Amino acid sequence: MVWKLVEEKPLDEADEANLRELAWATGWSVDDVVDDLRNGWGDPLGRVDRYREMFERYYREALELVDRDARQAAEKLWGAVTALVKLHASLKRVFFAWWDHGKLYNYVTHNVEEEHRELFYHLLMTGRELHRYFYEGDLDRDTFINFWNKAVKLLEEAKEVVYRLSAKAVQKE
Repeated sequence: MVWKLVEEKPLDEADEANLRELAWATGWSVDDVVDDLRNGWGDPLGRVDRYREMFERYYREALELVDRDARQAAEKLWGAVTALVKLHASLKRVFFAWWDHGKLYNYVTHNVEEEHRELFYHLLMTGRELHRYFYEGDLDRDTFINFWNKAVKLLEEAKEVVYRLSAKAVQKE
């Protein structure tokens, strides 16, 4: 499927189903998944602007949706979390092909600075709960807001870490 995307060849039904599954796993749109599969194979540093744009877009959309559609807001926030982790990876020049939950945690263990690992672990755990809520819809409003507020606080802290790393990368150039 990846090579079909790279070579801009038509996708079959199974490929389309796989794309939908990948979008489900990431909280990203199918178009963003296609873009990442098609263009993510070069120098990871070349993806910094794209991941920053995706992070900011999904985060903004999540904040706009939280009072109208909690489940959709939860999924957008998960998309922001995964985009922020991919942004961190691209700044570290670490190729990070895919987003299953284990790979996200493994990336944090081996690539996030030790003093920030717990922050990123907690962000992933809280974000994962919101991602689950999108599909199961089983949290009442108070419980959702509790997880939401924790996730937003952690995301803001992690964003500061990643943006500081970005500023250092720019200074080195």
